[in-house]
Amino acid sequence: MTTHAAKTNPKSAVKLADFPISANQITEGKPVAKIWINAQSADLKVTQGVWDCTAGKFNWDFTWDEFVMVLEGEVTITSEGGPVFTLRKDDFAHFPLGLKTKWHVPKYVKKTFVIRTPEPLKL
Repeated sequence: MTTHAAKTNPKSAVKLADFPISANQITEGKPVAKIWINAQSADLKVTQGVWDCTAGKFNWDFTWDEFVMVLEGEVTITSEGGPVFTLRKDDFAHFPLGLKTKWHVPKYVKKTFVIRTPEPLKL
């Protein structure tokens, strides 16, 4: 018999670790990104966590489906073939697998995310 249990973490458990943006993706400034992985599914295809980044501009190509909610700050995103939009605190967005984007973080942004990858991804 399989036992299922909920996993919980207090807010104090969030400890962001360095998660550098590749230098070849950065187009302006020196953005510093950090990440905290809260949970992953048993098959390692679904991941939930928190990510933040300081000011800068960079390219980001989505190799997964990602759902986000901005917790602090803002980011303006230009998607290839799509509109330019700004996400701020409490805004939600979905970035589909294969989407190519340009990110502009004017000061700081912090988001919670859920990603779904086609293959297992150990983070």
